[in-house]
Amino acid sequence: MNVLWSMSSQLYWEKEQGNLALFIMSPNSMMAVLLGMALGGMVATTLRALVIMLLGSLLFHVQYAVASFWQLVVVFLLAMTALYGMGMMAASFYLLLSREAWHISSLATEPVYLVSGFYFPIKSFNFWVAAAASIIPLTLGLDAMRQLVFPSGPSLGFLSVPVEIGILLVLCGLFLAGARYMLAHMEKLAIREGRLTESRR
Repeated sequence: MNVLWSMSSQLYWEKEQGNLALFIMSPNSMMAVLLGMALGGMVATTLRALVIMLLGSLLFHVQYAVASFWQLVVVFLLAMTALYGMGMMAASFYLLLSREAWHISSLATEPVYLVSGFYFPIKSFNFWVAAAASIIPLTLGLDAMRQLVFPSGPSLGFLSVPVEIGILLVLCGLFLAGARYMLAHMEKLAIREGRLTESRR
């Protein structure tokens, strides 16, 4: 929620509050500005996640069997990095779409949760559906973490953990490169026109 949807909407919120022009005029890159916002939001998100995990483990007697701590850390960091890049790419779209961004967020939230493995392992899907859903970094991140953390995880995995780590590396590169290009394009529009238009381009 924090990294993908909040990051996507961040530039639109800043535009509505009148801060976007200051961000664009600052000597920092827009990627650095959004990274700072994401890291700030992650503090609250991490605390909330830890409390939920602790209480859920105690109430439901969840058993953990971490197969590889280092692979778990790598998967988590790669998934968050790729989601960060995807969120920054979406931020540019949201800025162009303006108020329509809220409708897109509302429409896409539940389908994204469904196909990314929030509710059940993606192995339950047809192979090609699961493969298409893997374009969302959260899908492979959750699948790999489920395999690494729970005793029955490997039997529920869509792909092996090393393969998912490799795909997440590729997604990190693609989304970060795409975000850099799209944010640079937005800055050029702002500099050339002196404003950020509400209309689509």
